Amino acid sequence: MSNVTENEYLCRLEVVGIGATDGSETYESVKKNFMSESCCNPYPDFIRYGIVFSGVAPGADIAVDELVKDGTFRDFLGSTPEELECRRMLGSQFVKLCREHPDKLSQERGHPAFVVLTENDESVVSDLSNVFIVFVDVRFGNLCLFVSGLNYLPTWYAEDHHRILYLKQ
Repeated sequence: MSNVTENEYLCRLEVVGIGATDGSETYESVKKNFMSESCCNPYPDFIRYGIVFSGVAPGADIAVDELVKDGTFRDFLGSTPEELECRRMLGSQFVKLCREHPDKLSQERGHPAFVVLTENDESVVSDLSNVFIVFVDVRFGNLCLFVSGLNYLPTWYAEDHHRILYLKQ
């Protein structure tokens, strides 16, 4: 398994702490807090892909890395279950991070931050079919969410300073 800190595509900016989650989040509470009328509606995709926000988790440290070399998701997030498992966080931790540290997300419209989530907060499966990438973009002062599969293959450019957020190992 690759050590996630040894990645030529990413540079560590900092590590931030988040509090514990209590399992009380719902799609409606997330929608109310993270979407404005100016943003697209990602919630049908979250539901369809089985991404949940209601998990219980202890407080955690979150790595905030920045993309420093052009690449695809598989280049900088990983392409094996072991690599992606190291980048994964729970849906409830993702929501907690957005609420407690919105300033750690990319702040330029069109330059989203990326988070790896899985269906039903399960471990990454061998065929990677339960892995999804959440884009967090700031638009008009609001956090907007979009979800994609791992096979979304555009090249992401280092000059855009995309941030990658995951549990610090």
